[in-house]
Amino acid sequence: MVPKRNIETEKKGVITLSARDLQDLKDFNHQNRLKKAAVQYHEKNMRSPRPDLGAITSSGLGICEKVQLAMDGLLGVREARSSGVKPFRGIQEAFFFITGETDCSRISRGSLYKVSEAIGTGDFPNILLNSMTKRLIQDYAQIGMGGVEKIIKPANIADFKTNDRVRMGYLGDLPVVAEAAVYTELTKPTDEKISYAVAKRGGVLTISEEAIRNDDLTGPLTFAARLARAGGRTLKQFVTSIFLNNANYDPDGVALFNAAHNNLTANALTSANLDAAEVLMMGQTEKDSTKPLNLPLQWLMVPTALKATAYQINNNASSTNSWFERLGSNHEQPQNIIVNELLTSGTRWWGGCYPDQAPGIEIGYLDGIEEPQIFIADKDFSNLRFTNDQIVYKGVFVFGGKPLDFRTYVQNN
Repeated sequence: MVPKRNIETEKKGVITLSARDLQDLKDFNHQNRLKKAAVQYHEKNMRSPRPDLGAITSSGLGICEKVQLAMDGLLGVREARSSGVKPFRGIQEAFFFITGETDCSRISRGSLYKVSEAIGTGDFPNILLNSMTKRLIQDYAQIGMGGVEKIIKPANIADFKTNDRVRMGYLGDLPVVAEAAVYTELTKPTDEKISYAVAKRGGVLTISEEAIRNDDLTGPLTFAARLARAGGRTLKQFVTSIFLNNANYDPDGVALFNAAHNNLTANALTSANLDAAEVLMMGQTEKDSTKPLNLPLQWLMVPTALKATAYQINNNASSTNSWFERLGSNHEQPQNIIVNELLTSGTRWWGGCYPDQAPGIEIGYLDGIEEPQIFIADKDFSNLRFTNDQIVYKGVFVFGGKPLDFRTYVQNN
């Protein structure tokens, strides 16, 4: 309360205040100091002004692009770190700048989706989504599948229906046509069909009001990195299981690795047995024409227990070893030796040729997207925005596949 003014005494140039007026004035000034201190605290600690995000840079970047780069930098996207745009210091600072809020008090009233006038387009959940997606793609490419990705043939699948792959047989040698003679009918090759469908795999991550208030970056940062790792491992496990489980080959109903397919032995891993495995592959024949395919053994896949043996064979320069550096340089990890930690057997090993020589396992990706994706879960979880003050992100990876041919591999028990 502001003390009342005494007009008569003011005319005389004298201001007389009672003890109560003095106390009221002290309280009034104290409240003003508290309010000013609160504003200064929020400006300094809660919502950094970030004037560097306001002006157009010499590179032509506007505020929208720079805000996205600041969020990218916060989540560890490498390209953003070298862009010259300073990353946000935390998830809370990003929230304040993007929404225009000065504290977290209105999260429960929809401020998560508010956009400040300075930015104009792109709300906080979608800007965060873009950054998580970039971090996911970055980490997925970096983690890889330890070489397993090189032995599969990717395909673009348009829907969730069963997809058929029809493999035609081969023509035999063309017969000589005598002078003035008629051309004879060639024996038509037969075909064989392999069928599979893609399937969805994934889960959700919830960003709560508490996470923003606590400036907790663990959720979005961990989700992107862990989804990349889990996606790569899931696909690697899918492909590895085809080798381990030895399911039936669609066209003939016989196990993929079988004596009837001439691609199964019981040999230990030695240089001589690698020679024998390649001879088996080179002796595989075309369907219908029965002509040799002459396929090379270009890669070797082993469990961790056989890693040392595989490297020793590749590093053996003796005259009795024909595999010296055939699987890669010994000065670095040989690129054609695949050490697969998901192989549960300590003695089984596999060899094969790459898909550009002859396709083996095909992996189909929905719409040709070969890595996991992150979406805002707008449908099933949309009510959580208003009832639980949360943003729900959904991680999805859609793929399927099967072996297209048994001739491209050899298994040794």
